[in-house]
Amino acid sequence: MALGVRLDAGGRMPATAALDRVTARCGSVIRGVAGLVAVTAALLGLAPPVDSTVLVPVMAGLLCWSVFFTWAGWTYGLLPWVITVEVLITSALCLFQRELVAGTLIGDSASWVGGLVTMTIVVVNLAWRAGPAVPAGLVVVVAHLCGSGAFAVAGIHVLQVGATAVLMSLLRKGAADADRELAAARDAEEKATVERERRRDERAQNSRMHGSVLATLMMIGAGGIGATSPMLRETAARHLADLDRMSEGGGAGPDHVPLHERLTAVAARSGLTIHTRLTPASVPWEVAEAFLEAVAEAIANVVRHANVTVAVVTLTETGGEVVVEVRDRGMGFDPARVPDHRYGLRVSILARMEMVGGRGVVESGPQGTRVTLRWAP
Repeated sequence: MALGVRLDAGGRMPATAALDRVTARCGSVIRGVAGLVAVTAALLGLAPPVDSTVLVPVMAGLLCWSVFFTWAGWTYGLLPWVITVEVLITSALCLFQRELVAGTLIGDSASWVGGLVTMTIVVVNLAWRAGPAVPAGLVVVVAHLCGSGAFAVAGIHVLQVGATAVLMSLLRKGAADADRELAAARDAEEKATVERERRRDERAQNSRMHGSVLATLMMIGAGGIGATSPMLRETAARHLADLDRMSEGGGAGPDHVPLHERLTAVAARSGLTIHTRLTPASVPWEVAEAFLEAVAEAIANVVRHANVTVAVVTLTETGGEVVVEVRDRGMGFDPARVPDHRYGLRVSILARMEMVGGRGVVESGPQGTRVTLRWAP
């Protein structure tokens, strides 16, 4: 059974549960109406040899049972014991119909007993599958035959049993088919979700690799960090810790971290002269990681491409939105002409911010480059 499909309290699949709910309420209503009609017809058709002292108490009991049946079916569904009692009551009325029905109407399918038999056959098939429903319906048919001796009416009732059983079997098969289709769709949806999450995690790890470890290596190659620098040892240790956490499938950190302190540390390790204007701000750990990796990549791009040694990093928070900017006055470029295979700009900055619900904008021209990163809770 598909894990993605929710079962109801009775362990039923959704389409089957919906069908059972609808049939239970329909069955309870039509049986209640049939009981009220039967009682009314019996009292209005009172005639010898029917004794009113017998008929009236029986009709009172039938009316009470019909009301209870309607309430129970609407509230709790067509419970097995309620259906069993219904079969017994209708069968008893059939067996004693000569004392309850005027002589001219005995055996007539239009009599109140005949109408009650039809409704009982229907609700039995609504409640039960064909296996138990058909024998139960035939019990009522035989009781009516014994009480009336009307074989023609018995034949009609047998057809009602068969037709109702076939109809409900088709409806239940349709519900089961719908449940299988729903289960298959939910399974496919779950697999697609798992695959999306796997790819998202893969992209995040690739972004971290590119935005931190590879960026540091590029700065070493560009002379931004000396090979024997204590800063290099500190940076390398931090990157190794990040790699260990990724390899263990972890990545969770504190709930909130001071972003301004983290940005100060990134600026200090950059190998450039970084002028900072940082407003204190705390953000969720995963958001801070995205900001830091995007800023590290932006600074690495300054080292690689801008041909300057000075950059500016600012952090502001206005109306709950956190904004980080990295600016330089170096050689600009056309962002629209950056090839798709250039992983840093497209993934380590823009896509990395999108992963945490933020966004990034890169603006560049002859006067320099500005990378703007935004995130709001």
